[in-house]
Amino acid sequence: MSTTKVINHLSVDNLNLNEVLSQQDKFFVNDDLILIFNGNVQRIPVFSKEEIYQMVEPRFILVLEGSAEVCINLQDYHIEKGNVMLSPADTIVEVNKLSDDARVMAIVFRDSVEMSDEVVYKTSPAEFDRLLRMYYLLWDVVHLSPYRRKTVQYLSKTIVADVQELNELVSEKVQNEGSTRTQELFLQFKRLIKQHCMQERSIPYYASQLHVTPHHLSATIKKASGQSVMYWINRATIQEAKLLLKTNGMMAYEIANRMNFPSASAFSKFFSNDKKITWYFFLSLHETI
Repeated sequence: MSTTKVINHLSVDNLNLNEVLSQQDKFFVNDDLILIFNGNVQRIPVFSKEEIYQMVEPRFILVLEGSAEVCINLQDYHIEKGNVMLSPADTIVEVNKLSDDARVMAIVFRDSVEMSDEVVYKTSPAEFDRLLRMYYLLWDVVHLSPYRRKTVQYLSKTIVADVQELNELVSEKVQNEGSTRTQELFLQFKRLIKQHCMQERSIPYYASQLHVTPHHLSATIKKASGQSVMYWINRATIQEAKLLLKTNGMMAYEIANRMNFPSASAFSKFFSNDKKITWYFFLSLHETI
């Protein structure tokens, strides 16, 4: 029996919302958004630690209590009380640790909200209080009768815009301290490997796309993240392979071909350190015999 870890596509359209939200004390649902008020993360029945999720819809999360260790789009984060997070559509999230007392204010956006990149920001007490009051206002407005859709949309976008502006102010501060180019190159590099790792896994390719030398790219990524360029390329490749493993009826040799590996054996060798993918690979070979 396979123990392969798959990507769980987490969309509100594929959930039994009555079951999910019945575990929460206060929530609101309509065609525009889902609000979870002081939600207990441990009590969400579709959510499990050490599983990988692709968040189909954009989300806003304000952490009220507790802590977690999460990986968001290949970046590791320590999340704790006072953090605010924005996750764009199709964000990949893996939760490695989660405290029992984790509670959040959350918005799942079912209507279009612009988010280009994930944001994980540690608020000050004043910023936290302001975001909380903005959320309270949104909570009050969604319950008005008749429903005020435009007001709800504007309030939702204002909350997102405020978090994005807080994050931009931090970026400007970093720029003034002289290290923005390093972080900017790192973010551009992560976006590129997410887009192209299915076909391209060489340092010179990404260096040329970013208009720097391979040596400069390697040194910059090491400085920005503490990890090598190949660490990030390999990690993105493994994540994409796990996404493909979820495809019904797809064999390992088909995945190898899709990901531009020269052969199924080369695919197997690349993933030899990932026991879950290796196990799936040998199962797939067995099924073709």
